[in-house]
Amino acid sequence: MRYKGAYGGRGGAKSHFFAEEVILRCYERNTRVACIREVQKSIKDSVRTLLSDKINKFGLQSHFEVLETEIRCKANGSVIIFVGMQSYNAQNIKSLEGYDIAWVEEAQTLSQYSLDLLRPTLRKQGSELWFSWNPRYKTDPVDMFFRRNPPPNAISVPVNWNDNPWFKETELYVDMVNDYANDPEKAEHVWGGGYGVTQGAILAKWVNKARREGRISDKPAFDPKGVPIEISSDIGFRDTATWWFWQRKLGGFTVFKAIGDSGLDAEDWRDRIRDEMALLGIKPAMLGKIWLPHDARVKTFQSKHSSLQIFIEKFGIDHMGIVPQSKKEAQINAARTVLDKCEINDQACLTGLDGLEAWEFDYNEETQAFSREPLHNWASHWGDGFAYGCQVMQELPKPTAKELPGRILAVKAEPGYKSSMTMEDAWLELSEPSGANRIR
Repeated sequence: MRYKGAYGGRGGAKSHFFAEEVILRCYERNTRVACIREVQKSIKDSVRTLLSDKINKFGLQSHFEVLETEIRCKANGSVIIFVGMQSYNAQNIKSLEGYDIAWVEEAQTLSQYSLDLLRPTLRKQGSELWFSWNPRYKTDPVDMFFRRNPPPNAISVPVNWNDNPWFKETELYVDMVNDYANDPEKAEHVWGGGYGVTQGAILAKWVNKARREGRISDKPAFDPKGVPIEISSDIGFRDTATWWFWQRKLGGFTVFKAIGDSGLDAEDWRDRIRDEMALLGIKPAMLGKIWLPHDARVKTFQSKHSSLQIFIEKFGIDHMGIVPQSKKEAQINAARTVLDKCEINDQACLTGLDGLEAWEFDYNEETQAFSREPLHNWASHWGDGFAYGCQVMQELPKPTAKELPGRILAVKAEPGYKSSMTMEDAWLELSEPSGANRIR
C-alpha cells in the first residue's frame, strides 16, 4: 500500500512504531525519509529525539550520525530530514521528489493544501506516505482521506492504549484510569481515539450527548401529518450559506435536513430550497417560514436586491421571517438548550453535524485564551444557521394535541430509542380534552 495510516489515542505507541520502522529501513538499505509536520518552528518540534532514542535502543549508534538537522546512516547513505510543510510551496517542494518515505506525524493538523502538495511530490517508484495522528475532527483532511473517502491503495488502522501490551506497565495507565473516572468524554478523545471535544468547542459536547442518547440516527424524518416546517439559515461571507430544516413536535424538535454550499446567489438558493422541499415531499402549505438572518435585508449575494426581497417574490411575505438581532452569547445558549430536545437525521444532516462538532471559539495566541466570539471558518456558517433556528424554535408555540391528532405519545418500540419528550410535556398534552382518547 502506498498510503499507510495509524490513528488513535495516547498510549498506542503509533509514533514509536513508525520511528522504529524508519530506523530499520534506513539501516537495511539506502532510504530517504522526510519526517513531516504541518508546522515546525524548530528541530525541537520534530521527531529527531525519538529517532535518536530508537537508534540507541537497537544499539546502532556506530552506524548512524545524528546531526542537528538530519540523521545519516554511515554505511549506505540513508538520510532522514525534518520538514515543516508550511515552509513549502509548489516550487521548493520538488526537493522531496526523490524521497522513498514521507512520515507525517501529528497528521490531524495537516492542511488540505499541504496534503494536496505532498501527495504528487513523492513520485519515486515504490515510495510510501505514512501518517500517524490522534483524531480531532471528522473533517480534518487526513480523516477525510483515510476514513471517509480512502483510495484503493490506502490502509489505516485504529491503535489505542489497549493495543499496547506494555501500556499497563507505564505511569500513563494510572493517568488514563483517572481521566476516565473524572471526565469520560475528554478521556475518550485523549485515550480512546474518539473525535475531540476541544476546550473551545461550542456545541460538540451537546452533539455527543445527543448521539449517546440515540437522538441522532437515521430515524428522524419529516412528518407530513405534523405541523408546518421552519427553515433557518446563515448567509455567510463569500456567498456561503447553510440551511436547516425543522419541524416542531410534541416534546421537542425534529431536524431532518441540512444543506449548504458556496458560490450560489439568492436566486439559486430560492430555487434550491423549493426543489429540496419537493424532494422531501413537503407541499407549499406545509411551509411555515424561511428564517433569514437579521441582516438579510442588506446581504445581497452580489444581487441588485436584498435576499429577503428575492425570497418574498418566490414564497410570499407570509412565509418569510427575520431572526431578531441578538448577542452571540444568547444564540449559543439557545442552541445548547434546544439541542437537548432535538432529534436529528445523521445522514441528511451529515455535513451540518460535522460543522456543529467543529464549531469553536476563536483562540488568541498572545493571551493564550479563548475569545467570546466563535472562530469564523466553514464550521461557523453551520453553527450560526443552527443557532438562529434554535432562537426561532424557542419563540414559536409548542404544537398542541389539536394540531397533532393521534400523536399524543410518541411511543417507539425500537431498541435504544429515546424520545426527547419529557413526562411534564406528556402530562400537559394528555390533559388536553381533545387528545385524552388518542393514546396509542
